Amino acid sequence: MKRKNISTRSNQILTYFNQAGKDCFAYADAAHVLPQSSESALKELLSDMVKRGLLMRLKKGLYFIIPFERDPDSFMPDWHLIAGHVVKNANHYIGYYSALQIHNLITQPSLKEQIVVSKQIRPSKIRVKDVDFQFIYHNEKHFFGSKKIWIDSFNKVMCSDLEKTFIDCLFKPDYAGGIVEIARSIYISRDKIKYDKLLEYTQRFNSQAVIKRLGFLLESLEIKSTIIKHLQQAKTASYVLLDTELPKSGKMISRWSIQQNLEIETIKSAIYT
Repeated sequence: MKRKNISTRSNQILTYFNQAGKDCFAYADAAHVLPQSSESALKELLSDMVKRGLLMRLKKGLYFIIPFERDPDSFMPDWHLIAGHVVKNANHYIGYYSALQIHNLITQPSLKEQIVVSKQIRPSKIRVKDVDFQFIYHNEKHFFGSKKIWIDSFNKVMCSDLEKTFIDCLFKPDYAGGIVEIARSIYISRDKIKYDKLLEYTQRFNSQAVIKRLGFLLESLEIKSTIIKHLQQAKTASYVLLDTELPKSGKMISRWSIQQNLEIETIKSAIYT
């Protein structure tokens, strides 16, 4: 474990942000704390604080304060908390597989943090230690349905609500672990889902892929809901793949205009076992 020697100027920075209740700050914030320091001197100070295990660099010009008692080599803040810091000022919410995790619906551990943003962020992926943070752009029509959700006893984060999580995942199954994972999550949540909201979101999102995959899964999993007839009325004749991660093969299901490239028994066995 690194020795955490704290200089006078380091202490000024740490004390200021601790008293302000901030665990993360940008270079410009540090410049406000030490207005007498030159740009080069401040950059050198922050770099030195990183080397001594006082700060963790999230990305250029953005730092997270490492608790004094923690080993900086193994320390990693909760990914969901980092998400809000690395998006700059973009409206955002945690989505897709990361949202399934927050809703306690995943079977496999998440290997990255997926953040839906209202404007393009470049690069679209950054790495913090060994964790990738992926920024997924949604246009104005598709950016809705988020709320603050508790992730522990002390912290809330912006995350897609349950119904919007399913809409997003059905739009891009490859971002959500594939259709089996999505189907399993829907089935587990079948008594929690607000179906009127799910239908409203489906209509607002206005994606034929979502309409067809949702209708097909609800019927295949024998989830009784009045929204099925509305989905039937809204669908068009053009076909979409059931699972975008699998090859373009399988039988054509005309009722839902789905190319079923995954056997329903495969989906059901993953749910019931």
